Amino acid sequence: MKKVIFAYYICAILIFTGFISHGSDAPEIFIYSKKYFVILVALAIILLLAIPWWINSFMRKNGVKVLFMTLIPSLMTLFFVYLGGHYYYYQTQEHLFDPFLQIPPNKYEFSSEKDTTTFRVLCIGGSTTRNVRLDTVNRYPSVLQRILNKKYPNKKIEVLNAGMDWYTSKHTIINYTVYARDFQPDIVIVMHGINDLYRSFSPATLAIGEYKSDYTHFYGPSINGAKPPTFESRINYVIRKFWYTPTLDPASFDISVFKSLKDFRKYMSNIVEILQNDGAEVILVSQPYFYKTEMSTEEEKVLWMDRGMCILDGKYPNQETMALAMDAYNMSAAAIAAKYKTTFVHGEPAIPKDLDYFIDDVHFTSLGAKILAEKIAKKIKLRE
Repeated sequence: MKKVIFAYYICAILIFTGFISHGSDAPEIFIYSKKYFVILVALAIILLLAIPWWINSFMRKNGVKVLFMTLIPSLMTLFFVYLGGHYYYYQTQEHLFDPFLQIPPNKYEFSSEKDTTTFRVLCIGGSTTRNVRLDTVNRYPSVLQRILNKKYPNKKIEVLNAGMDWYTSKHTIINYTVYARDFQPDIVIVMHGINDLYRSFSPATLAIGEYKSDYTHFYGPSINGAKPPTFESRINYVIRKFWYTPTLDPASFDISVFKSLKDFRKYMSNIVEILQNDGAEVILVSQPYFYKTEMSTEEEKVLWMDRGMCILDGKYPNQETMALAMDAYNMSAAAIAAKYKTTFVHGEPAIPKDLDYFIDDVHFTSLGAKILAEKIAKKIKLRE
């Protein structure tokens, strides 16, 4: 009888764990609403107290064999019906939305009114602009402000960092027009590349469906909202993380694989047109990257965006391919700057490709951020 009760408890705990792993939209008690918390308590009493008490009483009266002959077939049928419904539900659940909502922009803090003595610089882009890996004072927009304050001591200069992790050139259009426009910048510095590049792919853990030109196939950190994970997938993730992780192989990819290059040009052109219509001076910056032909084992260990984002048929682009692709996006930015007769800063070759200057594929250390800020500052000319 003890073995039967023990086997039941294992099943009951697994089922109950599935329920407690889901939080509520409006948590009041821990991660649950009051109503859901009451349901969990009731379920715990039924699964962990009432049912095992009944099973134990039934076996004492009728024996284990009778229990198996009468109860187990029904329970097994219910279990498999539940299991089938469970997988059908999660396999068919997709709550699609525009992934711009994946991470909202920062709450920008600045004086609502811009006076005539203030010169404002807006730095906008992805995580290489925001760069939370560094202290705020060491990020390139902060360094740029110090350089400009020193260079123009008689000017009141404000620099706003409007970069955000995961943001592409499409995100910047929304970020600027809806949020950062109120800053009324005199100069806007735009740097994009890697985030648009990996939107060319559709890895199962981050995207749904094939490539879409508006990037709505790629959910990134909000993938669990678009496609809720099963409890079993959580267990599988833990097991694979600590026991077995499948390996991917690098390969040479043709540039045509990077489908977002055409749309990157469109979005970057739209950004420049919007900014110029607002009367801002635009500076486009090529994005520095760490990819190079020969890398040490220590250097290769810091790479993750190529093999984590750019998966195709079980392979990811090798370093030469990633470098060529990044060059294609950077040169597109240069061509757009030439077309719209605006300033281009070739930041990519300015930062040396070693671990003193790069943290990973594209994010730089404080030394790298300083070099980039100095490079941009040289292109900014203010009237005294």
